[in-house]
Amino acid sequence: MAVFALAGACTNGDIGPEYLEVSEVESRLQFYGPGLAGGYRLFLTGKDSHFVRRTIATYGPVSGEFPFARMYLAETPPTRHFTRVRPVKEGIEQWDWFRGKTIEIGASGDAVNAIGRIEYAAATADGIACVAWLQTFGPREGTGVGTRVLSGFYCKGTGTMPSAAEAESIVRLVGHRTYGAIEPPTGWAASTSSTGRTGSISIPIQVIWANNTSGVDIFGGRIRIPDGKMNGTMSLGGDSGRQCEGVVDYDRQESDRLFMRWRLTCADGLNASGTLTMKDVGRSTYVVGEGKDNRGRKVSLID
Repeated sequence: MAVFALAGACTNGDIGPEYLEVSEVESRLQFYGPGLAGGYRLFLTGKDSHFVRRTIATYGPVSGEFPFARMYLAETPPTRHFTRVRPVKEGIEQWDWFRGKTIEIGASGDAVNAIGRIEYAAATADGIACVAWLQTFGPREGTGVGTRVLSGFYCKGTGTMPSAAEAESIVRLVGHRTYGAIEPPTGWAASTSSTGRTGSISIPIQVIWANNTSGVDIFGGRIRIPDGKMNGTMSLGGDSGRQCEGVVDYDRQESDRLFMRWRLTCADGLNASGTLTMKDVGRSTYVVGEGKDNRGRKVSLID
């Protein structure tokens, strides 16, 4: 996830983030990474406390764990712009999936895709071969970097470090329907879904928690549901910066979506509760949720 500074932003943390699921077309993001044709898609969008619109895209496999990808687009409101961003090699560990892993950085540089200049870095994370990228575009003011920041990563599975040529071929598959549209590869299949779940699940999540100063804090967590059960536990801890424990309880099921209620109690005196939706696709489970803490601030969950 890109780390950036915003000029002209307000700091009313009570507004908080609220993410809603949208279609792939509505998200305007495009990515046609190898092995993702016919796989899972999840697109969430909403405005944070700085009125910055953030869109998060997850691209899952047809089955199994790899390959998968995630992209993050931040867009400023009128009259504002981003003043700086962290280089992709330094920002890769801001993505929750990379935290706690042994990361080696390989080839890095710049390429050009349909949007414009894009920065990339090849990497391995505990032996998983990945490519990360960062792209800024839109009007610039002074030394600013533009009004839009697009970051992301693609991991293809266990393997050797991607070459510069491979990394450049991956970032050329990143597009935006308005500011740099690309055509899908020949034979590209639409995303598919399936229903039903068997076995225990353990889902890493990100908890986006509004604060009263900088806007939001992002913590790593996990939801665990035992085999054969409809209820489970939720926790934040370790290196997340906030120690919380809680539960998730079954509410109802509609088609391929499971609706649940969650609540957390934290060591610093905060507690929060809300609802979440789980959707199974192949061997992967995806989560989106929202709620509020005991100070009335919004809390969002994504996996």
